[in-house]
Amino acid sequence: MVAWFQKLPFQMRWMAWIWCGILVLVCWEQSHWWQVREDYLFGYLSLPFALYVLYERLPKIQDVLLVQNCTIPSPPAWLKYFSALALISAFGAISLGSLILYAQGHSQPASFLMSLGFPMIVFSSVILFAQNMTGGQLPLGERLRLIGLLAFPSLVWVLSTPVLSFIENRISLILLRQVMTVVFFIFDSLGLFIEQRGNTLLLPKGPVGVADACSGIRSLMACLFAGSFLGAVFLSSLLKKCIFVLIACALAFVFNIARSLFLTVWAYRNGPDSIAGVVHDFTGFAVLGLTAICLLALVPLFETKSQTLTS
Repeated sequence: MVAWFQKLPFQMRWMAWIWCGILVLVCWEQSHWWQVREDYLFGYLSLPFALYVLYERLPKIQDVLLVQNCTIPSPPAWLKYFSALALISAFGAISLGSLILYAQGHSQPASFLMSLGFPMIVFSSVILFAQNMTGGQLPLGERLRLIGLLAFPSLVWVLSTPVLSFIENRISLILLRQVMTVVFFIFDSLGLFIEQRGNTLLLPKGPVGVADACSGIRSLMACLFAGSFLGAVFLSSLLKKCIFVLIACALAFVFNIARSLFLTVWAYRNGPDSIAGVVHDFTGFAVLGLTAICLLALVPLFETKSQTLTS
Protein backbone atom coordinates (compact mmCIF):
# COMPACT_ATOMS: atom_id res chain seq x y z
CA MET A 1 0.00 0.00 0.00
CA VAL A 2 2.86 2.39 0.81
CA ALA A 3 4.52 1.65 -2.52
CA TRP A 4 1.25 2.27 -4.34
CA PHE A 5 0.79 5.57 -2.51
CA GLN A 6 4.26 6.71 -3.54
CA LYS A 7 3.35 6.12 -7.19
CA LEU A 8 0.50 8.62 -7.02
CA PRO A 9 1.00 11.97 -8.75
CA PHE A 10 2.43 14.69 -6.51
CA GLN A 11 -0.88 16.58 -6.55
CA MET A 12 -2.77 13.55 -5.24
CA ARG A 13 -0.20 12.86 -2.52
CA TRP A 14 -0.24 16.35 -1.02
CA MET A 15 -4.04 16.31 -1.18
CA ALA A 16 -4.09 13.07 0.83
CA TRP A 17 -1.63 14.48 3.38
CA ILE A 18 -3.83 17.54 3.90
CA TRP A 19 -6.80 15.24 4.51
CA CYS A 20 -4.79 13.27 7.09
CA GLY A 21 -3.69 16.43 8.89
CA ILE A 22 -7.25 17.74 9.18
CA LEU A 23 -8.49 14.31 10.23
CA VAL A 24 -6.00 14.22 13.11
CA LEU A 25 -7.33 17.58 14.32
CA VAL A 26 -10.97 16.45 13.98
CA CYS A 27 -10.31 13.14 15.74
CA TRP A 28 -8.46 14.83 18.61
CA GLU A 29 -11.20 17.42 19.08
CA GLN A 30 -13.99 14.84 19.07
CA SER A 31 -12.16 12.55 21.51
CA HIS A 32 -13.09 15.03 24.23
CA TRP A 33 -16.79 14.27 23.74
CA TRP A 34 -16.17 10.54 23.61
CA GLN A 35 -14.64 10.81 27.08
CA VAL A 36 -17.16 13.11 28.78
CA ARG A 37 -20.41 11.85 27.21
CA GLU A 38 -21.30 8.20 27.66
CA ASP A 39 -23.82 8.35 24.82
CA TYR A 40 -20.97 9.06 22.41
CA LEU A 41 -18.63 6.28 23.51
CA PHE A 42 -19.21 4.70 20.10
CA GLY A 43 -17.11 7.56 18.69
CA TYR A 44 -13.99 5.58 19.60
CA LEU A 45 -14.96 3.21 16.78
CA SER A 46 -15.02 5.99 14.18
CA LEU A 47 -11.36 5.83 13.20
CA PRO A 48 -11.02 2.01 13.04
CA PHE A 49 -14.32 1.74 11.14
CA ALA A 50 -13.27 4.46 8.69
CA LEU A 51 -9.88 2.83 8.12
CA TYR A 52 -11.49 -0.59 7.63
CA VAL A 53 -13.93 0.70 5.02
CA LEU A 54 -11.10 2.57 3.29
CA TYR A 55 -8.97 -0.58 3.27
CA GLU A 56 -11.81 -2.70 1.86
CA ARG A 57 -12.43 -0.16 -0.88
CA LEU A 58 -8.78 0.32 -1.79
CA PRO A 59 -8.95 -1.97 -4.89
CA LYS A 60 -11.88 0.06 -6.23
CA ILE A 61 -10.05 3.31 -5.52
CA GLN A 62 -7.07 1.96 -7.45
CA ASP A 63 -9.34 1.05 -10.36
CA VAL A 64 -10.66 4.62 -10.43
CA LEU A 65 -7.18 6.11 -10.46
CA LEU A 66 -6.08 3.81 -13.29
CA VAL A 67 -8.77 5.17 -15.63
CA GLN A 68 -7.24 7.00 -18.58
CA ASN A 69 -8.34 10.32 -20.02
CA CYS A 70 -11.53 10.55 -22.05
CA THR A 71 -12.84 13.09 -24.56
CA ILE A 72 -14.26 15.27 -21.74
CA PRO A 73 -11.69 14.74 -18.96
CA SER A 74 -12.53 17.54 -16.59
CA PRO A 75 -15.71 18.70 -14.79
CA PRO A 76 -17.77 21.54 -16.27
CA ALA A 77 -16.88 25.09 -15.31
CA TRP A 78 -19.95 25.62 -13.09
CA LEU A 79 -19.07 22.56 -11.01
CA LYS A 80 -15.48 23.75 -10.59
CA TYR A 81 -16.68 27.16 -9.38
CA PHE A 82 -19.11 25.53 -6.95
CA SER A 83 -16.40 23.14 -5.69
CA ALA A 84 -13.94 26.00 -5.25
CA LEU A 85 -16.52 27.91 -3.21
CA ALA A 86 -17.21 24.79 -1.12
CA LEU A 87 -13.48 24.27 -0.56
CA ILE A 88 -12.97 27.85 0.60
CA SER A 89 -16.03 27.59 2.87
CA ALA A 90 -14.79 24.30 4.31
CA PHE A 91 -11.37 25.72 5.18
CA GLY A 92 -13.19 28.69 6.69
CA ALA A 93 -15.30 26.34 8.83
CA ILE A 94 -12.20 24.45 10.00
CA SER A 95 -10.41 27.72 10.79
CA LEU A 96 -13.40 29.14 12.67
CA GLY A 97 -13.80 25.90 14.61
CA SER A 98 -10.11 25.97 15.53
CA LEU A 99 -10.44 29.59 16.66
CA ILE A 100 -13.41 28.75 18.87
CA LEU A 101 -11.49 25.77 20.25
CA TYR A 102 -8.51 27.96 21.07
CA ALA A 103 -10.62 30.76 22.58
CA GLN A 104 -13.07 28.83 24.77
CA GLY A 105 -12.01 25.20 24.68
CA HIS A 106 -14.07 22.25 23.48
CA SER A 107 -17.58 23.20 22.42
CA GLN A 108 -20.34 21.81 20.23
CA PRO A 109 -20.06 24.61 17.61
CA ALA A 110 -16.33 23.92 17.18
CA SER A 111 -16.93 20.18 16.79
CA PHE A 112 -19.78 20.76 14.36
CA LEU A 113 -17.75 23.11 12.15
CA MET A 114 -14.78 20.76 12.01
CA SER A 115 -16.78 17.60 11.40
CA LEU A 116 -18.74 19.30 8.62
CA GLY A 117 -15.71 20.98 7.08
CA PHE A 118 -13.73 17.76 6.69
CA PRO A 119 -16.03 15.96 4.19
CA MET A 120 -16.53 19.23 2.31
CA ILE A 121 -12.77 19.51 1.84
CA VAL A 122 -12.48 15.88 0.71
CA PHE A 123 -15.33 16.04 -1.82
CA SER A 124 -14.52 19.46 -3.28
CA SER A 125 -10.80 18.72 -3.62
CA VAL A 126 -11.60 15.48 -5.46
CA ILE A 127 -13.66 17.45 -7.99
CA LEU A 128 -10.95 20.09 -8.40
CA PHE A 129 -7.66 18.20 -8.16
CA ALA A 130 -8.15 14.44 -8.66
CA GLN A 131 -5.79 12.87 -11.20
CA ASN A 132 -5.13 9.37 -12.49
CA MET A 133 -1.92 7.44 -11.90
CA THR A 134 -0.24 9.06 -14.92
CA GLY A 135 -1.07 12.59 -13.80
CA GLY A 136 -3.89 13.07 -16.29
CA GLN A 137 -7.35 14.45 -15.55
CA LEU A 138 -9.99 12.01 -14.34
CA PRO A 139 -13.39 11.91 -16.07
CA LEU A 140 -16.19 13.48 -14.07
CA GLY A 141 -17.93 10.13 -13.61
CA GLU A 142 -14.81 8.65 -12.01
CA ARG A 143 -14.43 11.64 -9.71
CA LEU A 144 -17.99 11.16 -8.51
CA ARG A 145 -17.31 7.46 -8.05
CA LEU A 146 -14.24 8.31 -5.98
CA ILE A 147 -16.35 10.63 -3.82
CA GLY A 148 -18.77 7.76 -3.25
CA LEU A 149 -15.96 5.46 -2.18
CA LEU A 150 -14.70 8.08 0.28
CA ALA A 151 -18.18 8.98 1.56
CA PHE A 152 -18.32 6.90 4.74
CA PRO A 153 -14.71 7.59 5.91
CA SER A 154 -15.41 11.30 5.41
CA LEU A 155 -18.98 11.63 6.75
CA VAL A 156 -18.72 9.30 9.75
CA TRP A 157 -17.27 12.20 11.77
CA VAL A 158 -20.55 14.07 11.47
CA LEU A 159 -22.21 11.18 13.34
CA SER A 160 -19.56 10.78 16.04
CA THR A 161 -19.79 14.35 17.34
CA PRO A 162 -22.66 15.74 19.46
CA VAL A 163 -25.49 17.43 17.59
CA LEU A 164 -25.84 21.16 18.23
CA SER A 165 -27.83 21.69 21.41
CA PHE A 166 -30.83 23.44 19.87
CA ILE A 167 -31.17 20.70 17.25
CA GLU A 168 -30.72 17.92 19.81
CA ASN A 169 -33.27 19.48 22.16
CA ARG A 170 -35.80 19.83 19.36
CA ILE A 171 -35.42 16.21 18.23
CA SER A 172 -35.44 15.01 21.83
CA LEU A 173 -38.68 16.89 22.53
CA ILE A 174 -40.40 15.36 19.50
CA LEU A 175 -39.29 11.84 20.43
CA LEU A 176 -40.20 12.35 24.08
CA ARG A 177 -43.76 13.32 23.19
CA GLN A 178 -44.15 10.17 21.12
CA VAL A 179 -42.81 7.97 23.93
CA MET A 180 -45.12 9.56 26.51
CA THR A 181 -48.14 9.27 24.20
CA VAL A 182 -47.58 5.58 23.45
CA VAL A 183 -46.92 4.58 27.08
CA PHE A 184 -49.96 6.51 28.33
CA PHE A 185 -52.20 5.08 25.60
CA ILE A 186 -51.21 1.46 26.35
CA PHE A 187 -51.71 1.81 30.11
CA ASP A 188 -54.98 3.64 29.65
CA SER A 189 -56.22 1.04 27.15
CA LEU A 190 -55.50 -1.74 29.64
CA GLY A 191 -57.46 0.04 32.36
CA LEU A 192 -54.41 0.68 34.53
CA PHE A 193 -54.29 3.84 36.60
CA ILE A 194 -52.02 6.45 35.03
CA GLU A 195 -52.04 10.23 34.66
CA GLN A 196 -49.78 12.44 32.60
CA ARG A 197 -48.63 15.84 33.78
CA GLY A 198 -46.05 17.28 31.44
CA ASN A 199 -43.07 14.92 31.43
CA THR A 200 -44.28 13.10 34.54
CA LEU A 201 -46.41 9.96 34.71
CA LEU A 202 -48.44 9.55 37.91
CA LEU A 203 -48.60 5.89 38.99
CA PRO A 204 -50.23 4.29 42.04
CA LYS A 205 -46.88 4.02 43.88
CA GLY A 206 -45.61 7.47 42.94
CA PRO A 207 -44.66 9.73 40.03
CA VAL A 208 -42.15 8.76 37.34
CA GLY A 209 -40.37 11.58 35.56
CA VAL A 210 -39.46 10.90 31.95
CA ALA A 211 -36.18 12.72 31.33
CA ASP A 212 -35.00 13.98 27.96
CA ALA A 213 -32.43 11.17 27.88
CA CYS A 214 -35.31 8.69 27.81
CA SER A 215 -36.54 10.17 24.54
CA GLY A 216 -34.21 7.85 22.64
CA ILE A 217 -31.97 10.54 21.13
CA ARG A 218 -28.88 8.79 22.50
CA SER A 219 -29.73 5.36 21.14
CA LEU A 220 -30.85 6.98 17.89
CA MET A 221 -27.40 8.45 17.21
CA ALA A 222 -25.61 5.23 18.13
CA CYS A 223 -27.93 3.14 15.95
CA LEU A 224 -27.55 5.61 13.08
CA PHE A 225 -23.79 5.17 13.39
CA ALA A 226 -24.08 1.36 13.41
CA GLY A 227 -26.53 1.31 10.50
CA SER A 228 -24.29 3.56 8.42
CA PHE A 229 -21.27 1.35 9.00
CA LEU A 230 -23.07 -1.91 8.23
CA GLY A 231 -24.63 -0.35 5.14
CA ALA A 232 -21.24 0.90 3.93
CA VAL A 233 -19.63 -2.52 4.39
CA PHE A 234 -22.30 -4.94 3.24
CA LEU A 235 -24.65 -3.13 0.87
CA SER A 236 -23.93 -2.27 -2.73
CA SER A 237 -26.37 0.41 -3.85
CA LEU A 238 -26.96 3.87 -2.43
CA LEU A 239 -30.71 3.23 -2.21
CA LYS A 240 -30.18 0.12 -0.09
CA LYS A 241 -27.82 2.01 2.21
CA CYS A 242 -30.36 4.80 2.74
CA ILE A 243 -33.20 2.36 3.43
CA PHE A 244 -30.99 0.41 5.83
CA VAL A 245 -30.12 3.57 7.80
CA LEU A 246 -33.80 4.51 8.01
CA ILE A 247 -34.58 1.03 9.33
CA ALA A 248 -31.84 1.45 11.96
CA CYS A 249 -33.48 4.69 13.13
CA ALA A 250 -36.91 3.05 13.19
CA LEU A 251 -35.64 0.10 15.23
CA ALA A 252 -34.00 2.46 17.72
CA PHE A 253 -37.31 4.31 18.12
CA VAL A 254 -39.41 1.14 18.53
CA PHE A 255 -37.02 -0.49 21.01
CA ASN A 256 -36.80 2.71 23.03
CA ILE A 257 -40.60 2.78 23.34
CA ALA A 258 -40.47 -0.85 24.46
CA ARG A 259 -37.83 0.10 27.01
CA SER A 260 -39.90 3.01 28.34
CA LEU A 261 -42.95 0.76 28.57
CA PHE A 262 -40.96 -1.87 30.48
CA LEU A 263 -39.58 0.71 32.92
CA THR A 264 -43.06 2.12 33.51
CA VAL A 265 -44.46 -1.37 34.20
CA TRP A 266 -41.54 -2.04 36.56
CA ALA A 267 -42.20 1.23 38.40
CA TYR A 268 -45.93 0.43 38.49
CA ARG A 269 -45.24 -2.84 40.31
CA ASN A 270 -42.20 -1.96 42.41
CA GLY A 271 -42.26 1.80 42.83
CA PRO A 272 -40.45 4.62 41.00
CA ASP A 273 -37.19 4.16 42.91
CA SER A 274 -36.81 0.61 41.59
CA ILE A 275 -36.01 1.70 38.03
CA ALA A 276 -32.99 3.81 38.98
CA GLY A 277 -29.44 2.55 38.58
CA VAL A 278 -28.86 -0.93 37.19
CA VAL A 279 -32.34 -1.48 35.72
CA HIS A 280 -32.33 1.86 33.92
CA ASP A 281 -28.80 1.48 32.52
CA PHE A 282 -29.19 -2.18 31.56
CA THR A 283 -32.32 -1.53 29.51
CA GLY A 284 -30.54 1.34 27.76
CA PHE A 285 -27.70 -0.92 26.63
CA ALA A 286 -30.24 -3.60 25.73
CA VAL A 287 -31.81 -1.21 23.18
CA LEU A 288 -28.45 -0.82 21.44
CA GLY A 289 -27.74 -4.54 21.55
CA LEU A 290 -31.13 -5.58 20.18
CA THR A 291 -30.91 -3.00 17.41
CA ALA A 292 -27.46 -4.22 16.40
CA ILE A 293 -28.64 -7.85 16.35
CA CYS A 294 -31.67 -6.97 14.22
CA LEU A 295 -29.55 -5.00 11.78
CA LEU A 296 -27.11 -7.88 11.39
CA ALA A 297 -30.03 -10.23 10.80
CA LEU A 298 -31.44 -7.89 8.15
CA VAL A 299 -28.20 -7.62 6.17
CA PRO A 300 -28.73 -10.91 4.25
CA LEU A 301 -32.15 -9.66 3.15
CA PHE A 302 -30.53 -6.67 1.48
CA GLU A 303 -27.33 -8.16 0.14
CA THR A 304 -25.86 -11.65 0.15
CA LYS A 305 -22.35 -10.76 -0.98
CA SER A 306 -20.28 -8.37 1.09
CA GLN A 307 -17.62 -8.24 -1.65
CA THR A 308 -19.67 -5.83 -3.79
CA LEU A 309 -18.57 -2.65 -2.04
CA THR A 310 -19.59 0.54 -3.75
CA SER A 311 -21.26 3.75 -2.72
